Amino acid sequence: MRSAFGSWLIERRVARVALVAALLPLFGVVSAGIVVCVAIAKGWREGLIDCVIALVAVLALTGMAGEGLAQVLFSTVSTWGVALLMGGLAATFGSLTLPIQIVILLGCVGLVGFAAIVADPAGFWGPILATIAEQMRQFGVELNDAEAVIGLAPMMSGLFAASTIASAIVALMLGCWWAGGCRGASFRDLFIGLRLGVVIGGIAAVAGLAALVGLQPLAGNVLLVAGVGFVFQGLAVLHWHVVVRRWPWWGLIPLYVPIFLGTGLLLMALMLFAAVGFVDNWYGLRRASAR
Repeated sequence: MRSAFGSWLIERRVARVALVAALLPLFGVVSAGIVVCVAIAKGWREGLIDCVIALVAVLALTGMAGEGLAQVLFSTVSTWGVALLMGGLAATFGSLTLPIQIVILLGCVGLVGFAAIVADPAGFWGPILATIAEQMRQFGVELNDAEAVIGLAPMMSGLFAASTIASAIVALMLGCWWAGGCRGASFRDLFIGLRLGVVIGGIAAVAGLAALVGLQPLAGNVLLVAGVGFVFQGLAVLHWHVVVRRWPWWGLIPLYVPIFLGTGLLLMALMLFAAVGFVDNWYGLRRASAR
């Protein structure tokens, strides 16, 4: 069943185009989620029309401001383009798994291509991170160790790709939820059935082994990207058990508490979810006998 917000969006093009454009700068995930919702409920062509109208409005406002036109164009096209791709795939195949698999594969290919084109990825990111650290100081943000920020340079390609893919997957989840699922399957059933399969699992396994034998930083970067998908699969496993075992919904709250308790706990929780998802991918932690 489509959510009330999703129904409201689908019936009002002017309102949803305005939201898609206005939310992009600060809430890009929500903006992309609206695009996904429209692509699932009304088709990717309808979503494309919305994006073109929103793009014209955003570029007009940016042009009046007189700066940042290239950056805004790249941000809008990449964010909404990925959202259209994922929403269109979900609508066509009635699956959350396939769009996530595709975007992870694209991320891995992009990492390898970037490493092949840029001879020294760490050297590429170093000056950028140094600039970011300096800007943070100017805004009054205290850095305990600025060198630690710059030290992220070797893994920055993977971190950037992983964060981008995570945002795209969250947008896919939001859009599918607002659209009430796709091709007759509810969002809940699609989510708790999420399983990334042999290809993504194989990429993660090979990257992990390569990282252990010292093929860094590329192997570690690829592992970061593949690991993002297994975070969501791990969450799907835990949600599956809550649904199948008929546990109370509030039993899921502790899963999400670490998000609000600091970076350290958040990273530990993400690693745990990714481990659960990876194990489930090969050994199956969701079984009918759990009923």
